[in-house]
Amino acid sequence: MSDLNKVSLIDTNEEEQASLVQNNSSEINTKQEHDSLLEDNVQQHAVAPEKKQQTDEAIITTTAEEEDWENDKKEHPLASLSLEEYENNDPWAAQPEDNALLQAEEGVEEEEALKEAETVLIQQPIATATVFDVDNQQEPIVEEELDEDTSAIKGFQNFHDTDKIDDLKVVGQLPEWLIGEHFTIGPSTFDIKYTRKIEVDGELQNASAFYTFGHWFDALPLVNRFDLNGSRNAVTYRNRSTSRRLVEKIREHHGYAPQHPNALYMSNTNQTVLSKFLGSSKVNKPDAEPCGARILTDIPGLEGRLFAQNFANHVQELDPFDLKPTRLLQWNEINPKFKGTSSCPNGKYDSRTGEYINFTMEVGYQSVKYNFFSISDKNPMGSVVASVTAPMAYVNNFSITPKYIIFVICPILANAGGVKYNWNESIMDSFSFRSSEPTLFYVISREKGDVVAAYRSDPCFVFNHINAFENDRDGVFIDMICYPDDTIARQLSTEYLRNPSTMQPSRLVASEVRRYLLANIEEESITYMANNSLIPSKTSVTTRIFSLFGKKQTSAGSDLEYNQDQDMSKWYSWMPVASYDKRVQPSIELPQINPKFSMYKHTIMYGLGFSAASSLKDGAIWDSIVKTNMDTKQIVASWHQDFCYPSAAVFVPRPSIGPEDEVGEDEGVLISVVMNSAKSTSFLLVLDAGSLQVLATADLERLVPLSFAHGSCRLREN
Repeated sequence: MSDLNKVSLIDTNEEEQASLVQNNSSEINTKQEHDSLLEDNVQQHAVAPEKKQQTDEAIITTTAEEEDWENDKKEHPLASLSLEEYENNDPWAAQPEDNALLQAEEGVEEEEALKEAETVLIQQPIATATVFDVDNQQEPIVEEELDEDTSAIKGFQNFHDTDKIDDLKVVGQLPEWLIGEHFTIGPSTFDIKYTRKIEVDGELQNASAFYTFGHWFDALPLVNRFDLNGSRNAVTYRNRSTSRRLVEKIREHHGYAPQHPNALYMSNTNQTVLSKFLGSSKVNKPDAEPCGARILTDIPGLEGRLFAQNFANHVQELDPFDLKPTRLLQWNEINPKFKGTSSCPNGKYDSRTGEYINFTMEVGYQSVKYNFFSISDKNPMGSVVASVTAPMAYVNNFSITPKYIIFVICPILANAGGVKYNWNESIMDSFSFRSSEPTLFYVISREKGDVVAAYRSDPCFVFNHINAFENDRDGVFIDMICYPDDTIARQLSTEYLRNPSTMQPSRLVASEVRRYLLANIEEESITYMANNSLIPSKTSVTTRIFSLFGKKQTSAGSDLEYNQDQDMSKWYSWMPVASYDKRVQPSIELPQINPKFSMYKHTIMYGLGFSAASSLKDGAIWDSIVKTNMDTKQIVASWHQDFCYPSAAVFVPRPSIGPEDEVGEDEGVLISVVMNSAKSTSFLLVLDAGSLQVLATADLERLVPLSFAHGSCRLREN
């Protein structure tokens, strides 16, 4: 019996009673109720503060003069949103029929949305720690309860969302300029309980089982919104699970059979092959498709709106206020030329031209095209920048410079000629790492709209690019977080993260921060034009069929390790080599730079790292935030707190107050949602980006699952 589908007998009457208790919980569903709640909170807190006592127990006080800044319509960019400002043919504009349908069904289906705890953590023994007032150590302030389980395991369990808006207690001081909304996206639901009939002693009885998503990246998404007001030192918080309808489908079918490729990263569907072809052809509702790979606040022409993306070709629009999914689009609905069954969740924004750039992967009869496109304020429907024919691979990221798009294909290539991909298997089942093949670097001219050069280097696996920039000698530098193969992707499975002692290998594979040089681009363009026909694309249909029966694919290369000096007879031997050097000691992930330095030379990089103690533990994950100097190749600052595990940190630069106010590269803050395992809760962490000293924290009073996805902060303009 699979561990993912353990069966246990249940008492249906007890289940119904538990359901009734749960359904009695009150919910806040409208913006009017939210405003009323905020007004009540203001009235409750608008009390003159008492005189400060000798001890510093009261860190922050609230004055009677404080206003409800959330209701300030002039300041809030999302206070009045109208779709009428967009043209009638704007593909982003919601259709009235769709909205009417959603509103009609909302009352019925929202009641059926699940809010159950599918799994319950076993409560560990409790220890206590006494915290003293640092100025008056004679008397303890509070005795804190600490969980004996201080590992990261509890960061990979189900989360209960709520429509409630919470005013968080802020300890410390937010920068006065930090006024706006901070959004994060991560996992919400790993396990879904369903009921089925089984035969026991010749009689049918109800039994419960669980469908569990097999990978960190597959868990159904949770969106968090933090409203920050530095001038009032206030933070409010709300959250929402954005795939409630999909949970009901999974419960009904006892598994998940997506109808399109790239829907799962590494999960067993618990469904038959036939179910993939018999699925409904109806268009999915906005909350029936998981979009948890990226949260977007800066698509040109769509200011004030909020979007989420997945690894497939979906863009989910969310109400930026209550986070409810309102629309579900595919890129080819924006522009028919943006063809493809999958897309990149990490599109790039060029602040110089105002363009959002991304690509779709179009799988054809005998070839694969990567269609790069741009969207801007001047052209909201977008246009194709270039179409690149290249090997079929899993690509999670790319980079841009003012002149070029740098498209990197690691040798994690399609299995069975792409048949598994087209049968909607998970990404890690559809692609395999080929150590005999090189990593390819395509240099695409944004002006010419075509590939102008191609390079090769050692095989590696990449989740995240850091940055790319041009030098004054006709070359491009590109910084990436690299791994020797795709082992790291498989180590981040739900099974290993929940049972770190079983992880194989026993420690997370170390990453390398590499800086590659693509030299003499103009000169190498001549070489590319003469030889680009030798680059293999997707294999033919015949080869795909042969591969299913285990016949040898002549284009797949040998099983020998790649050797750039000895492989002179290979198809790639004509390609120039992209040299690289290692910039920072291992192991760093989820990199961040000051976005003002994107496409230009940067010196400072931030990311998640390991403390000295955790780096030696089997199955340990990142527990620190680090600041590195890419020129000196050193870690210059770090933040770590015992038993705490940060999610991806977002760099927010300090706004300039005038033309003479030059903002330094590390002037700003880093914002991260951190899980405190010892207290079984999470908190919002705001660090000074220069020193990584804590500026402020805000306790969420609940445990938010850890996230590998990038967040986004939208500051209000003064």
